[in-house]
Amino acid sequence: MKVFKLTSFFTLLLLGQLNAQNTIVAPYLQDAEPSRVTISWETDGGSNGELMWGILASNLNQSQTATSISTGDGNLLFSATATGLLPNTRYYYRVKTENVFSSVFDFLTPPTNSSDQSFSMVVMSDMQKDGSQPLKFQEVVNEGVIDFFEAENGENDIAAHLGFVMIPGDLVVNGNSHSQWQNDFFGQASQLIRHVPVYPVLGNHENNSNRYFQYFTLPENGSPGFTEHWWFKDYSNARIIGLNSNSGFRIQEQLDWLENTLDDACQNPDIDFVFAQLHHPFLSELWTPGELGYTGDAIALLESFSTDCGKPSIHFFGHTHGYSRGQSRDHNHLWVNAATAGGAIDNWGEFPNQDYAEFSKSIDEYGFVVVDVTAGATPEFRLRRITRGDQDVVIDNQQQDAIVIRRGEQSPQMPTGLFPSGNGISPACIILSATAFNDAGDQHQAAHWQISTNCADFSAPVFDSWKQHENFYNEVNTQADDDLTDEQVTNLEENTDYCWRVRYRDEHLEWSDWSTPLSFSTGTSGFSANLLSNPGGENGTTNWTASTGSIESLTSGECDGVNPFAGSRYFAVGGLCEGNETSFSEAVQNIDVSGFAGDIDGGGFFASFGGHLSNFNGNDRPAMRLEFLAASGASLATTGELTTLSSSWIALENTVTIPATTRSINVLLTGTRNSGTDNDSYFDELFLRLGGDNGECAQSPLPVEILSLQAYCAANLTRIDWSVTEEIDIAEYRIERRLPGGNWENIGTVNPRNSNTSVSQYNFNDDEKSNGEERFYRLRIVEVDGGSRLTKIMTSDCGENSPKVALSPNPLIGNRLKIEASGFPGPTADLLITNTVGQTFYSDKITVEAGRRDLVLWTADWPAGQYFVQLGQGNLRWSGKLIKVTE
Repeated sequence: MKVFKLTSFFTLLLLGQLNAQNTIVAPYLQDAEPSRVTISWETDGGSNGELMWGILASNLNQSQTATSISTGDGNLLFSATATGLLPNTRYYYRVKTENVFSSVFDFLTPPTNSSDQSFSMVVMSDMQKDGSQPLKFQEVVNEGVIDFFEAENGENDIAAHLGFVMIPGDLVVNGNSHSQWQNDFFGQASQLIRHVPVYPVLGNHENNSNRYFQYFTLPENGSPGFTEHWWFKDYSNARIIGLNSNSGFRIQEQLDWLENTLDDACQNPDIDFVFAQLHHPFLSELWTPGELGYTGDAIALLESFSTDCGKPSIHFFGHTHGYSRGQSRDHNHLWVNAATAGGAIDNWGEFPNQDYAEFSKSIDEYGFVVVDVTAGATPEFRLRRITRGDQDVVIDNQQQDAIVIRRGEQSPQMPTGLFPSGNGISPACIILSATAFNDAGDQHQAAHWQISTNCADFSAPVFDSWKQHENFYNEVNTQADDDLTDEQVTNLEENTDYCWRVRYRDEHLEWSDWSTPLSFSTGTSGFSANLLSNPGGENGTTNWTASTGSIESLTSGECDGVNPFAGSRYFAVGGLCEGNETSFSEAVQNIDVSGFAGDIDGGGFFASFGGHLSNFNGNDRPAMRLEFLAASGASLATTGELTTLSSSWIALENTVTIPATTRSINVLLTGTRNSGTDNDSYFDELFLRLGGDNGECAQSPLPVEILSLQAYCAANLTRIDWSVTEEIDIAEYRIERRLPGGNWENIGTVNPRNSNTSVSQYNFNDDEKSNGEERFYRLRIVEVDGGSRLTKIMTSDCGENSPKVALSPNPLIGNRLKIEASGFPGPTADLLITNTVGQTFYSDKITVEAGRRDLVLWTADWPAGQYFVQLGQGNLRWSGKLIKVTE
């Protein structure tokens, strides 16, 4: 890092004098206006102070005697205001205590509100010292902020390129500690705040101390009796608002003042944006115990301002030590956690976490936020997050996030609903789909879907889903590969009339109009009602038995637990309450399914199961699985687990084939403690449904005609083959896979031929070997206009129990080929052998006994070359290569 340069010879000449005078807080800028700036400094002696300034560093021809107050132990805090200044002008200054002078520094005065002057600001929070990283704030200031602006502007002149700094609280560990203010805040920030004014608000660590109010000179335009607790300042085309969210100040009087201040900003033609700051979050993904409802009251006022006045806004906050950026759903308002600039990081899993729909990114890291504001006829601001890494890895000013917000942004084109419409739609699973996003080059940021029973009234929708184009939570983008043009909805009511609509949002947070509602009616579901009794603990633990350890039914917060996902209770398997804690517990409910015996034994009958699972802090492991039992009680099969390590309620579900002769099903819940004393394994809203529908969703017609589509095992790997015709304007085929209990993920793409007259054949190999679990596959067919459709779901099991075939000898020398096959349940399997041009050399339906067949073929009339061997039985498929060579 380069230390800030000064052109004046005073820097070298007087540096020794500055140190000699025992200045304990170097000069720093406060409460800057176009015509005045206040400068403060602190010494451990002397009684007379003076501020000198001028337009030239060599001619500081203006001066002002400083006032002083005692800060204890013989120390004095001096303050003086330079007046009569010109807006947007560089000035040089120095201070004097007795006969000892500081070095010469510089600053730029703010522009006037009507100047249409663009500017940049920095927001950083929670720099209170971490004992393991005691100089982190100094690094964030010097190697972070100062070096960032030097690199971006090609010159070391922070005063010219940065207007001011906002700090949403927790500047020190203890606001009553004199030494912490001197050493941990002012000492580490000195190279920045001697050139740029700083505007903080109180955090909880300031303890409402008198020292905070001594050190900072803030606008005195808040409510009478609450001077500098809340305030506002106008800078060019933006209004900056500071609020106090600490205990004792969460009062209606502050909210009334905020509402009046926003009303004034609404009427002011020079104000395009409002940037507010307060310490506590309303919602926090990294640390939910730090949330505060009073902040939500302030957000509501900012949201109403932005919508009613057409002026975008931000509220910056801290308290949680990490970065988060989100947005209000119905208003052009950003939520930004600007921490941490020095305080110990709140790492994922260290405290209770929650994935909120409002946030697009949350990252456990050090860093700061840069906001570049453009004034004039087309006002906008660009917000960027600049990271300094974490406690393990330092990252040198890498951009982590960015968003551009414009005032008066054009709305995207209204989408058109495509599906569903009409009658008899399956209520079990429906994929809503709409036309592609269209907004003159802007990107698709969000989609909002609603279903109502009344086409004229969506005020109480039965389904309401708002999805962002990205959701970085716990280091995973859970929205990867979602193009936002379709949305899945499950378990609507049977034989019911519905209407649905959708709207799209662009990357600048402008919404389209709602689509014209489409009506549809559901038919009969392919699945039964929920067969579980007491699926969410509302009746205590009735119908559930702890086969190992304990199961509890808990209310919100009982035994220091969490809030239920729905209703008033949830299950904890493993023990939260004193005396019930175990490292592992299992609970079971047995469901008699003998009434479905005919459907089950006939094949193609399915069990759909799942629920909402979570834990307390990301460590303990809840899991759910099914065990299928014969009439004798013998176990026929067990499904894979639905499980999560998330501290947020996560909806998990799976659909599996029920083995023949199943007469009852054990629904098994397990809790495994990985840390702490309590076993925080939580369950709510569980379900088990049976039916002849394998989980495929009703959706709009595919953009191509699928002639064949199958997934099968080939040498313990899954192969997907498909053939299509009438293929026009297809961008790509995406192959998606879902493991039991997991989410759909994109595992590869295949480019189309786009031949609308001939048949096109494609294949894809999933090179990740199976561990014996059943896997699910589907194709996402992406069109050139950005829309996409999903094919049916295919299953494949290529584990230890999958078909195995041995060809011997291979390469084949001679005329005798032996085929040994196992893993086929019988009674027959299809054998096909072709050459490389598709000519068939052998095709027959062979019998298999007890899952095995050994077969010898005579190959005297087969020419030397390469052959493909396929042996299949339904979804159980094997394929391999055979090479015949000349003797």
